[in-house]
Amino acid sequence: MKSGIRQAVELLTGRLRLALENIIQEHPDGITELRLRLRRYASAVFLGRDMYINGSGSLSESPDGGIICTEEDIEYAFKSAFSYSLHSYSRELSSGFITSSGGNRVGLCGTAVTALNKPGEVESVKYISSINIRIAHEITGFGLRLFERCLNGSLCGVIIVGPPASGKTTLLRDVARLLGDKARISLIDELGELSSSVKGIPSHDIGRLTDVFVGYPKHEGIRTAVRAMSPRAVIVDEIGTEEDLHSLEYALHSGVCLVSAVHGEGFKEASKKDCVKRLLELGAFKYAAELTDGYEYRIIRID
Repeated sequence: MKSGIRQAVELLTGRLRLALENIIQEHPDGITELRLRLRRYASAVFLGRDMYINGSGSLSESPDGGIICTEEDIEYAFKSAFSYSLHSYSRELSSGFITSSGGNRVGLCGTAVTALNKPGEVESVKYISSINIRIAHEITGFGLRLFERCLNGSLCGVIIVGPPASGKTTLLRDVARLLGDKARISLIDELGELSSSVKGIPSHDIGRLTDVFVGYPKHEGIRTAVRAMSPRAVIVDEIGTEEDLHSLEYALHSGVCLVSAVHGEGFKEASKKDCVKRLLELGAFKYAAELTDGYEYRIIRID
């Protein structure tokens, strides 16, 4: 299987693609995002820093010699991400992002098209002006320390907390791999990022005993998993809505262990969110893992 960055490069064309092909020969692992902005310089997030993509095939802190994105660059990346079938992915288009091959999340910025019969509801997006390709990373062993301390004996609840692009999904995926080799688990993969499944076959190693629910809204996936697959644990990313809470409570009261992730600068901040606060009151989590934007984490025992 191609790496996330190599699959991301396939969404590009022309000078931009040639430049990135050269860059990843030298830096195959350091790029976490590729950003295209119409008629402005293409850039990449490299080791946490915003860098310009140079026409010579290098990264630079200066825009001098940088590649300016054309309409063709934007259109090619946009249509490639949606497999040239926008109608088939209308839900993803209205939400402003799609998970492409390899688990890369492609975010869109443009002009919203609102529904005539539902004022304020975005129906589609047109005039795409910016694209952000977030590179999926499979780091085998990233979750080993968390698994050995919190999940290798008797199963218990774990909540993973971190800001955007800090590695929550990467950590959750590796925990699924480790735990799924030990116990029956259900992986709720609404956005397709955790398993990167293609026609029902996961592209990532997510554990031998893992059942994957792809594309289900989280609350529906959780309830279906508990009813249909009798998991010992449910793993789900980016919880937070009231519907998520009700489904997680249902799983918890059914005797299912929860391993979840939530946005936040730290556990203290995340614990103030209604969904997390309620789950903590129910004793859903025994440990928290706090991530920084450098793909590092510390483990906290919750009293």
